Amino acid sequence: MVWGNSPPPLASTPPRRTSTSSVSSSGSSRTSSPRLTTLDSSSALILVHDEDNQRSPFHLDSDDDDEDDDHTPQFDVRRATTPPLSPTLVLLYLVVPYLKLGAMFLPHTETPLKYGLPALFGFAVLAAFAKQILYMLSRYTRSAELEDVLLDILARGRGNDRRRSILRNTVRAGTGGLRVLLATVYLRESVQVLLPLLPNGTSVALRLALSAIFTVAITPLFFAQSLGSKRIVYTTWLSLITYLVWLSCITYAYVHHLPLGNAGWLRTGTFWQGLVTIAFAFTSSSTLSLYTSLRGSHQPVTTAKPSKARSFKLLSVVSVILAVLLTLPLVIFSANPSILATLSSPRPPALLIIPILNAATLLLSIPALIVTSPPLPIPDRLRHSTTFPLSRTLIATLVAALSLVPSSVAAILSDILLLSALTSTYFLPALLHIIAHFFERPLTILTPHGAQPRESHAGPDELLLRKERALQKRQFRKRIVWDLGVWVLLLGGGAGFVAAIGRVAGSW
Repeated sequence: MVWGNSPPPLASTPPRRTSTSSVSSSGSSRTSSPRLTTLDSSSALILVHDEDNQRSPFHLDSDDDDEDDDHTPQFDVRRATTPPLSPTLVLLYLVVPYLKLGAMFLPHTETPLKYGLPALFGFAVLAAFAKQILYMLSRYTRSAELEDVLLDILARGRGNDRRRSILRNTVRAGTGGLRVLLATVYLRESVQVLLPLLPNGTSVALRLALSAIFTVAITPLFFAQSLGSKRIVYTTWLSLITYLVWLSCITYAYVHHLPLGNAGWLRTGTFWQGLVTIAFAFTSSSTLSLYTSLRGSHQPVTTAKPSKARSFKLLSVVSVILAVLLTLPLVIFSANPSILATLSSPRPPALLIIPILNAATLLLSIPALIVTSPPLPIPDRLRHSTTFPLSRTLIATLVAALSLVPSSVAAILSDILLLSALTSTYFLPALLHIIAHFFERPLTILTPHGAQPRESHAGPDELLLRKERALQKRQFRKRIVWDLGVWVLLLGGGAGFVAAIGRVAGSW
């Protein structure tokens, strides 16, 4: 008996994508790979390994035949902001972003029903489609975060350290900036909707005092460790409850012909109207981190296939359906504004409760945004010299400061937030899909023309070729449908983005 380390496993990681092509048309491929020296050069089927591919520590399964299976062994590494979460919490964090500022602004857009209903269902489908694209890209690149997906697609291989560093900093700045802007608008609007209820509501001192009170009240929630912390979980559930109560009050006000207008909502940017607001209602920014959390929570103990209740795709679809059901009444109310009744004094309780619930729902959503924001680039010496959460404190201070800017600047910030959210939700996933599958070289199986296999290997090579052709045929129709949808999303989103930039720039 020989003692020593066990030999490495013979099976390698399944390739992320396979395709057949001619060797004559792939002169730029990695034919000089060291692994090819051990292969028979006369073989009709050559496996080309991607030696330069940078693997993520999160080893996700490939997007092959088992792409409907979300459940593979746990990750080897977990990030602090992506803890294991149960399917119920993942569904909660998928639904809640749809029921915030965009949904609450819908009753004030006055969009005709012939435009509002198709837009509601259309953007719901597009949001689910874009989320599915990100999910498949995560499986394809075996990456757990949007940052890792971008690096794998745009800066794969050796010798791209500088590009990877630039991209990493850009993605972190964009992600953090989007969440800071979203928290800023939430804080500002929560103050604005309450000011009309207070005496001397136009006072700057009153607005400053109210902003300071709200910031101090939710500051303890900023220091939660992750989305799995009880403080964040409870506040998220509470924000969902306040939204449901707010929706009930809105329905009551509509049925009794009470006015729904509020001066606070009129301070948003020029682009916040109609169909664009419906599109914004279905934006989100935590798709891949929640997928990672769901995967990390699964600990298989048997060989049986887990329940579909743990499927991220199913949870994603259910979250969109719930969001449509909980925003459909608002679109109807917007299309049919009620005839205002003559208000008596005192005002009906519903008109006092609605702004309070508005503010509570938005305020309770800020801690989750702060917790999941990327940390600021603080020098290591300063960061290691104290246990005080400097990054979270600075981000919270920045949010509070931006919420106090003048109305003209706040309108520009809200427009930037709107365009950024729409771009990251609809346009970016389609663009990444196009780059990954049309411009980047995949791990390829090459079938050279004129290559005759040796007699001894004719059987296995022919079997592999038949399997490859069967796989290509089975995936062909699905690939066409996905590619057409992605191109429509890309071109339509790009055209809308250019039009939005022109319109907003002209209004500024």
